[in-house]
Amino acid sequence: MDKAMQTILIELDKETRSKQLDRAKAWFDNVLLTQASYRKLLEDTVEKIEEPHIKQYLAEMAGQEQKHEEKARELFSLIDREPSDVRQLLGEVMGKARQALGDFIAVAGGARGPWQDLHQLYLSNYNSMGAFAVAEQLGLALGIPRIVDITFAVVAEKSTSQLLLQECVLEMSSMSILYKEDF
Repeated sequence: MDKAMQTILIELDKETRSKQLDRAKAWFDNVLLTQASYRKLLEDTVEKIEEPHIKQYLAEMAGQEQKHEEKARELFSLIDREPSDVRQLLGEVMGKARQALGDFIAVAGGARGPWQDLHQLYLSNYNSMGAFAVAEQLGLALGIPRIVDITFAVVAEKSTSQLLLQECVLEMSSMSILYKEDF
């Protein structure tokens, strides 16, 4: 066997392993919070968009993000823990708070229309993507390949969404700021 491909097993006592899984659970609650926040903000933003192509794309993303939230919940079963329903609820509240922050930023900067919501979506997706990426690293450190499989796929999809959100934000920014147009 090639030395680079050798597997090394380190035995941990049950108490140490349990503490590690509890700490991973705490992070997975953060993944759920950031994902619920993003999903809620996305669902609310779809209703505000008038431009058909962007509206369709965001509606498709909302379906994808529902699945990502289910994947976030699935992570808990892989470590024999239960997700915090409070964290998911807080995530939805946080999504509403991001809308309010976006509105404040838009008013201060002279923008009009849902551009500020798109900008908050861009930031929120980045936050959620980062939380999933950390969960991926935890899966590697814990030696649980299924966590890595789930999170890697989610991060890849979110990376594509991130690029498209950036394009939407940039495309709509000048219309929103200079012409004060809705889109």
